[in-house]
Amino acid sequence: MSKDDNTVRRQGKSGHDSTKLFTDSTGVRWRITAEFKTFNERLDVSSLAIHPDDARTPITRRLLNEIPLDKLFREDLAIESQHISRMLKARRGTTAHPGRAHHDDELRAVAEIYRAAYQARMPVQKSVADALGVSVSTAAKRIMAARQRGFIRLLHEED
Repeated sequence: MSKDDNTVRRQGKSGHDSTKLFTDSTGVRWRITAEFKTFNERLDVSSLAIHPDDARTPITRRLLNEIPLDKLFREDLAIESQHISRMLKARRGTTAHPGRAHHDDELRAVAEIYRAAYQARMPVQKSVADALGVSVSTAAKRIMAARQRGFIRLLHEED
């Protein structure tokens, strides 16, 4: 029982494929293709295709028992698992970002709008959002940045 070192990897429609050449104990060469998919966060073989080099050779129970699937595709599964892990880490990294830097002039404007809304007893976040044409969430973040930079002092300090 021997295995040839020829390996072909390609990405299929729904997973990654790997093809190995395998020579059984009778000397017949077989092309074995495995498709990998993730099951419960674990990569595994989802389907197999077995083709003889000689189309006249049938697939037998002996052949199926002889094919060392765990050894044939172990390295490919490890490579695909690492690839998927890197992709997931990269994807997680792109969703969160530190935000953009705010210039002092921009934060001074936020502080002025904030003070005017506060003195008029209007909702400050909504007022900043409306004045700057941004969402209330973005306005809140800019108010927080203006506070951190000292453009907006605590309310009891301003009175």
